[in-house]
Amino acid sequence: MSEKVIYEKHPVSPERKAELRQKGYKIIDARFAPDGYEHPEPLKETKGSKAGKSAADKKAAEEAELKAKLQAALNEKGVQFSPDASLEDLQKLLDEAA
Repeated sequence: MSEKVIYEKHPVSPERKAELRQKGYKIIDARFAPDGYEHPEPLKETKGSKAGKSAADKKAAEEAELKAKLQAALNEKGVQFSPDASLEDLQKLLDEAA
């Protein structure tokens, strides 16, 4: 079973880290990328400052981070789950596995 690896310039924001982990990537600093490496998930350029983030954006980022943490915990326990599972479903699976 091969692990998906992505080389990302560090530091990686918590939102970006959660997004990539949710997609199943292991994140490694871009300085270790092999020659000719082509990034499969280009970073979307955002305009404006971090202070300009809306409450909805912040909530979505927090939910993505929580979902990534739940998925990581389930993976550690060897529990199978759908990548599209909701936060509630993931939490229920984790509670049942405990």
